[in-house]
Amino acid sequence: MEVNMKRPTKKAFYEYMSMRFKCKFKDKDSRCYDDLLEVIAEASRDDSRLMELAELTIMSKSDRLIYRNMMAVAGVELTPQQVDEYLATVEYGLEYIA
Repeated sequence: MEVNMKRPTKKAFYEYMSMRFKCKFKDKDSRCYDDLLEVIAEASRDDSRLMELAELTIMSKSDRLIYRNMMAVAGVELTPQQVDEYLATVEYGLEYIA
């Protein structure tokens, strides 16, 4: 597995998120770009982690609710919008894995 040598820029990522959510994307807690870099690092570690992340991106609406509840049980409270933003971040990050 190979990581695309070009690191994603924060500007390009925010433009992608703005287009994806049809609004001016503002990273309220400044975590999304860090999450993006983390996703790229995690996905490039091994194929099984890559597949786990890829599977997140194809979840149905009910699967997203289950995921949100699992995260809450683990102590991470997310709004539906935050879940959608995280999954969009994963999708974007996977584009940097060859």
